Amino acid sequence: MLPPGSRRSKIRPPRKSLVSSSLENSSEPLADFEKSWPILANAITQIQQKNVSNLSYEQLYRKAYVLVLRKFGAKLYDNVAALITQHLLQRREYLLSIKDGIEEFMKSILLEWNEHLQAMKFISDVLMYLNRVYVKENKKLLIYDLGIQLFKDHIIKHGNDEVGKKIIDIIITEITRNRNGEVITSNMYISKLINMLQLLIETSNSDLHYGESYYQSVFEPEFLASSETFFYKLSQDFVNYTNGTKFLHEASQFIKDEENRVNFYLPSSTYPKLIDLMNNIIIKDKIDQIISLPFEYQGLSFWLLPVIDNIFQEENEQHKINELKLLYELIGRIDDEYALLRMRLKEIIVQQGKRIPGFVRNSLEAASASTKKSSSPASFATKWIDTVLEYHSQIMSILNTSFDLNPMVEATINYAIRDFINDSGTGVSKKSSSNHVDASEMLSIYMDYHIKQFSKAVSSKDSSNSNSPDDSDELIAKSIAFLRSIKDKDSFEANYANHFAKRFLNAKGNSQAVTSNNKLGVDLEELVLSKLVEEMGSSSLSKVLRMNKDIKLSRDMTNDWKRYIIKNQKTDLVELDLKICNVTDWPKSMTKDYKSFSNPTGNEQSLIWSRQLRPTIKEFEEFWFAGKKNHNKSLFWSPKFGSMDFRITYPSRTYEFNMPTYAGLIMLLFAPQSSDPEVLAFDEKRELTYVEIQELTGIPESDLKRHLQSIAVAPRLRLLIKIPMSKEVNSSDVFKLNEKFKSPSVKVKVLTVSASSSAPKEKVQKTEQEEEAEEVKNNIQEGRKHEVNAAIVRIMKSRHLLKHNELFEELVKQLASRFQPLIPLIKQRIEDLIEKEYLKRDEENRNIYHYVA
Repeated sequence: MLPPGSRRSKIRPPRKSLVSSSLENSSEPLADFEKSWPILANAITQIQQKNVSNLSYEQLYRKAYVLVLRKFGAKLYDNVAALITQHLLQRREYLLSIKDGIEEFMKSILLEWNEHLQAMKFISDVLMYLNRVYVKENKKLLIYDLGIQLFKDHIIKHGNDEVGKKIIDIIITEITRNRNGEVITSNMYISKLINMLQLLIETSNSDLHYGESYYQSVFEPEFLASSETFFYKLSQDFVNYTNGTKFLHEASQFIKDEENRVNFYLPSSTYPKLIDLMNNIIIKDKIDQIISLPFEYQGLSFWLLPVIDNIFQEENEQHKINELKLLYELIGRIDDEYALLRMRLKEIIVQQGKRIPGFVRNSLEAASASTKKSSSPASFATKWIDTVLEYHSQIMSILNTSFDLNPMVEATINYAIRDFINDSGTGVSKKSSSNHVDASEMLSIYMDYHIKQFSKAVSSKDSSNSNSPDDSDELIAKSIAFLRSIKDKDSFEANYANHFAKRFLNAKGNSQAVTSNNKLGVDLEELVLSKLVEEMGSSSLSKVLRMNKDIKLSRDMTNDWKRYIIKNQKTDLVELDLKICNVTDWPKSMTKDYKSFSNPTGNEQSLIWSRQLRPTIKEFEEFWFAGKKNHNKSLFWSPKFGSMDFRITYPSRTYEFNMPTYAGLIMLLFAPQSSDPEVLAFDEKRELTYVEIQELTGIPESDLKRHLQSIAVAPRLRLLIKIPMSKEVNSSDVFKLNEKFKSPSVKVKVLTVSASSSAPKEKVQKTEQEEEAEEVKNNIQEGRKHEVNAAIVRIMKSRHLLKHNELFEELVKQLASRFQPLIPLIKQRIEDLIEKEYLKRDEENRNIYHYVA
């Protein structure tokens, strides 16, 4: 097929002498048009009828040349156009008369088109001089292009576009059949017909202006309109499946097939129009409806279900990777930023995340029922955090396999997980509920539990329970990863400081978990603290760092004390592991009554140290105040924390006990009173009443009853016999050593019963745990007041004048890395600073604040 304007020819114009001689010797009038035109017309007719073998192209060319030379170019041009038009009208009637089917008609129209182009090529060769001279000078269409326009006007568009409409209907019908899944055999005919329609360009003889093609002006609008109708019906059929999974697969397959059809049939100019139309109707108008389908109809909640199932039902079902990938691809066709996917994904993740605490509790309750052991806060914290981290890992796996590691989707996932972690509840701002979880406290409990486990493994020297450096690295990595999702970092700091202090004060010896990491050569506490400082900054953990400094000083002091004993040969003294705490840095709940043991008030009795301990205490005090090292420091002994180690020889066996200081003071009352080393405590058969024990020790009543319950009532640790035996400890009870005590292990650790279980039912008082929790909460609230005050002063000092809303926005931005300040707190702190004359309100506009220098 030749494009418009093609003029391939091997004919050369005759030499001037030849033409002049011919004209001079001719007996006819020069350029007699009436005689030359019939010859040319007959030749054109023969060309159209494919009878070209007997034609003399040189003679025909000469005649056309002479006519143009004698100024008959216009008449020749018009006559040629009329002759071609007459031929095309006849062929049009033939085409309309074809009744042998669609493919026969398509084949015939293409044959007619190809033969017409071939004929126009020959005719253009004959009229080459007409093209070069007349057509060029008068800005007419070239003969070849004229033939194409005449084909458009007198076959395609003639008679109200009768043939054109028939062609368009056939093409659309065939493509629709193919869209409906039918196999058609007219693919090549459709492609060639569309190419033909593209070549039928609108032209103007006056200025040779080229407009749109018939394809652009007529076919494309009708094709897009019919496609729109088809897409609407198809999309509704997809939605009527009420099955999100089926929609994804059907829609994705159709879109893929449609793109192949477009690439095969249609020009590139139509591709974006049709694809946009298809994307908008099938995807944009319907995808949110599909994503939001309920679980039973397989929407996004269904495709993400395996994330939860794999964690709690111990299944290994592959995520709906294909469906999620199809969803991602479909949404990507209509939105480069995936806004809808990110919004719905965040909603589902938050919904699933808020269900995790319930799943964890049910799992722990089931485990407790099978083992008949109650779960602890540490077990919940460990299970919950490990589950959240596993959930995050599963979601990130989906990001990798289905969401092409899209950074915007990744950010949405992290924000969603952060939301449900923090929206589960915070210790200072959320109300309690069945799913109440204080993320900052849980992380502190989680770290506390694992650090203690490391400590136990090291102290037991059991290789089967020992933890490798990789285990400690994993603990730190998990903890830091979870910490990054916590909004209220200050709450975590307060809880971590509290647990850090308790680990040291309750640990045996003067260190916490001295768990060596072979790769770094430091203990676990040091390693964890250093990583937290890297993550949060030293100023945030200044309190813990000061406590850690006291711990190091305690170790040094213990070593100095031991060297002092050896140097001065004081081997008769009791061995001490010292824990020396600066009361200003350590939690008040642990140090608030440190003076009462030495300086009681009112009716209180000071603590009476056992005679076995007094020489050691006196000697250490002299050691403490010797020289000028501690001359400006006070020293108070606090038996509330710490422990004692005993070796007690029973008739059956010798046991080594570790027990709290209070319990140790009680047991020392039953130690042998005789100076004869051969006399055992059991030989003396000593009995003491509750009142006598209280008078001899000076232990506060509530603590005394708790520790008596621990060593005389607890079933497996009855070091003493209580008479009469009952759960409650009364003032009339009598106690004596239990010579029948037995334990499967030589080493026995005596634990203290909780304050809530030992308190009388008629007395409702706060337990130690409740007091500690309240103190942590108060510390957080007080800390936030100071931080908000400091932030307001910083902002106002640099800006001097700010509107109320601007100050709020700046405050939230500055404090975001620490916590989310509540509006009432901000208002309260502003009023406080106004009262303290750091700020003042504008006299004319009370919503404007001024900084008072």
